[in-house]
Amino acid sequence: MGPATALSVMSRLRDLESMAWKDILGGTGSHQVETRSIGKAARDRLVEIRQDDAEHLVSLRVDGPGRVWGILDRHVLRVLWWDPGHEVYPVPRRNT
Repeated sequence: MGPATALSVMSRLRDLESMAWKDILGGTGSHQVETRSIGKAARDRLVEIRQDDAEHLVSLRVDGPGRVWGILDRHVLRVLWWDPGHEVYPVPRRNT
């Protein structure tokens, strides 16, 4: 991640900081995803970092395809990784 991307991610996280989780997950393009639904490489990485007991992950939309992934622990997001190409939870494109 380069400096410009890091600033963009931090700015987005700062914008979300004042919102309630119900609002973040309900209208910002961000959502919870069942861990079993993410791609195999991401599931394997969860095993490597000993976080594979999480039932759900949170995908925070930063920009177009860019997502920050984490585990919601009460009201705090424990950030796991940056996914610039929306590859952790690939979604088929519409109308293709």
